[in-house]
Amino acid sequence: MSSKPFKITIIKSALLAGGALLSQSVFADASLQQAGASTKRADNAFRQDNGDTVRKEPLRINPGDKRPADQFKVDVFGHPLTIGGAYELEPRYVEDRRLDPRRDDDVANVYQDLKLELFYQWSKSLSFFVQSDVYYDPEVYTESGLDQYEAGIKLTQAWLFVHQLLDSGFSLQLGRQRIADKRQWWWNDELDAARLYFGENTLFAELAIAKELGSKQSDQDFIDPVSDRVVRLMGDMVWQWDPKQNLSLFFLSQFDNSDNQRPGDLIRANRKDSSDGDLNWFGGRAMGKFKIEHVGKIGYWLDSALVFGEETTQTFTDINSNFSRVRAQTPRHVAAWGMDAGITWYSNLFLEPYLTVGYAYGSGDTNPNDGTDSAYRQSGIHNNKIKLSGSQRFRYYGELFRPELSNLNIMTAALGFPISEQSSIDLLYHHYEQATPSSVIRDSRIRATPNGRSGTLGDEFDLVLSLDEWKHLQVQFAGSVFMAGPAFGALEGNNSFQLDLTFKYSF
Repeated sequence: MSSKPFKITIIKSALLAGGALLSQSVFADASLQQAGASTKRADNAFRQDNGDTVRKEPLRINPGDKRPADQFKVDVFGHPLTIGGAYELEPRYVEDRRLDPRRDDDVANVYQDLKLELFYQWSKSLSFFVQSDVYYDPEVYTESGLDQYEAGIKLTQAWLFVHQLLDSGFSLQLGRQRIADKRQWWWNDELDAARLYFGENTLFAELAIAKELGSKQSDQDFIDPVSDRVVRLMGDMVWQWDPKQNLSLFFLSQFDNSDNQRPGDLIRANRKDSSDGDLNWFGGRAMGKFKIEHVGKIGYWLDSALVFGEETTQTFTDINSNFSRVRAQTPRHVAAWGMDAGITWYSNLFLEPYLTVGYAYGSGDTNPNDGTDSAYRQSGIHNNKIKLSGSQRFRYYGELFRPELSNLNIMTAALGFPISEQSSIDLLYHHYEQATPSSVIRDSRIRATPNGRSGTLGDEFDLVLSLDEWKHLQVQFAGSVFMAGPAFGALEGNNSFQLDLTFKYSF
């Protein structure tokens, strides 16, 4: 008898058992301004919505991770040096990513990451921060028997921050820094950048220019081809017209100056660059929350964006595991659009359930031969993660499928319950349809190829349990099932399965 069912049962049982057992202070929060009434505890037991009545600065300068208030500090030249970090352990098991149980593609890995951080505050206006990651990601089980691992050191952040430059409303941040928006729909990445902030009363803005200056990883002596010689000019402006609601404008212009790979060129496999584009994204966001008496609170969001410019795509023929040859090159105009909208009802019912419905659309290329690519694509530095309740983010387009919003209609319905003020459990359903039937899915964890005739990709169910009950520890469990639709032809009805358990200890 094959050992595969036995091994899979053991892995599933272990991860499910782990999930069943699970039943701000940061280094530098240099908020530019805070005003308004004091917070008031809500009548409900868990949903306090801290800060709902306080006008907050949306742009906060910090590493972006939860850290304990009593971090280790030492005096250096009369100023405090804070030393801290986090250790993350993430076992994950994924089954049938190719949607074919006959393919040997099941894999289990145990990702580990140790972040070490130094924050030095020379004065109220001048701060320094360095963050370095040591990571190890071994495959502890592969159905194919070809185990692999990744390991190395990354310099993820290293920046200088000048608050209220020359006693003005402007602040400056220089170096490798995390740039993120609230929904991570536009961007969430560590970039080598110079960023200028402005904040005054209800208006806040930032402007950044970014270009990768070197490899981020110790095991790689070159910049990733998708980022090599790419200059990004980006920014946003936020009008906080109410303490709980705001309107935002975003823009991103990308100038790709990388070497042109021509048909016939022999390229190292790890240097393949499938796209060179001078592209521009412009758009806006409305987001907020309001209260309806006897009903509860309604949260809403609306993101919309246009992308346009010029792009040249390359296709490759693999020679061997080390080299590929450029097969063809296609220059095209780009003109496309995308949007994401939804509402969440935070009810006053028993157990305080909250219900979310959402719809996202990324246009498809309706005429591939007209010289214009009308398929929307995101910025490439996005992440698509948000918190609905509690304090931990998850992927709102699906933990397993997790696609880029491109040539897609995504319909989402979710039901969640707060376990406490900081912890929650969420059940999510996603339905995926291509805007234009295509054999290409842009950036997804599912590795099967659609037939290009039907646009119905399938459905996914996610169960996400986020626990944040301890001073130093955060835990998250996510179980996901993706069910293939008619777009996958003979694979229709087949499933892919994922279990993911994350422990993060901060110090």
